[in-house]
Amino acid sequence: GEVLEALPAIRRWLVRSARSRSRREGHTPIPLGHIRALLHLAQYGPMSMGELARGLGVSCSTATECVAGLEARGRVVKQRPLSDRRQVVVSLTPEAQEVASQVLAQRQGVVERVLRQLPPRERRAFVRGLALLAEDVEAGMDGVAALDSDMPARVERSYGA
Repeated sequence: GEVLEALPAIRRWLVRSARSRSRREGHTPIPLGHIRALLHLAQYGPMSMGELARGLGVSCSTATECVAGLEARGRVVKQRPLSDRRQVVVSLTPEAQEVASQVLAQRQGVVERVLRQLPPRERRAFVRGLALLAEDVEAGMDGVAALDSDMPARVERSYGA
């Protein structure tokens, strides 16, 4: 019912918030997959291509294509650690990190504003329900393990649950 009707609106807002910030910064629009990768790297820091693919729930080849596009746009850099030259670690450029951090802060502000409208008990129940939904969705995504297994606990801590 209501939850399923709200999800598309939330998804559109998440996409638009990232795309509008990018346009305001004078960048050409980028595909949704690139936005997801940028925000994932901003949240979790530099990581291998395999970790990025798992975190995004995509194949390694899809992650590689995405990173190539972001690298061509000057938004990420790839490095090979001296300890394992076969591995490639992807990180955001300082400019991309700043834009992504602003998008994440804007999203955080909206979520906090909305949650403050709920009494503490309802807020805790809402956050717990959302965390359980996210956990279940992650577990069911073609058997792909979540990159961050303590995500429900982290969500609850972030929103005072």
